[in-house]
Amino acid sequence: MAGLRASQLLRAQLLDGVSLLLAGAVEPAPKQALGPAVADAFASLGASVFEIPVRAREEQALDQAVGNALAGTGRIDMLAVDCAGVFGEELAEHGDSQRALRGCVQSAWNATRALANGAFLPAGAGGRVVYLAAPAGYDGAGALRAALENLARTLSTEWARHQLTTVTLAPAAEGAADEVAALVAYLASPAGAYFSGCVLEVGC
Repeated sequence: MAGLRASQLLRAQLLDGVSLLLAGAVEPAPKQALGPAVADAFASLGASVFEIPVRAREEQALDQAVGNALAGTGRIDMLAVDCAGVFGEELAEHGDSQRALRGCVQSAWNATRALANGAFLPAGAGGRVVYLAAPAGYDGAGALRAALENLARTLSTEWARHQLTTVTLAPAAEGAADEVAALVAYLASPAGAYFSGCVLEVGC
């Protein structure tokens, strides 16, 4: 599967009508960021993509950004949080992997809370959330993966009755961005509704 893009693996127009909210680092994105590949994959399969920056300490700004996204698209079907990029940004800013871990996980939760409260739960139609962990090999990547796996499992249990699914994707190594993007696109398709509360390793 290495090197294959979503448009090569999945049928054209698979995601026609699907709307993705992609929360990630403030530009320029760190090199380990996975968001750009995900955005390209969704666009190539017919989805609409709305990108917002996410920071742990800016909850009000995040709520406003989610509100703007909903106003612009009418609905959001999936939230993808580029935790790899956010973690890299936090690490570059603070130089402390533990602080970066806390900030990244808080950012992931803030984005999830904002969209769940603003759209997924009130609409009663469910939704999908995917957390993109940092590739193996980066300082703190293992701890980040474990934290995001725990978040996905916990929310999957809490929100199962609302038809809201949560999954963590964990790249085995740097360079698996296209594979991650293809898997996120698959999770946004009808077949992806079967996955929740789990961690999926990519590029093993």
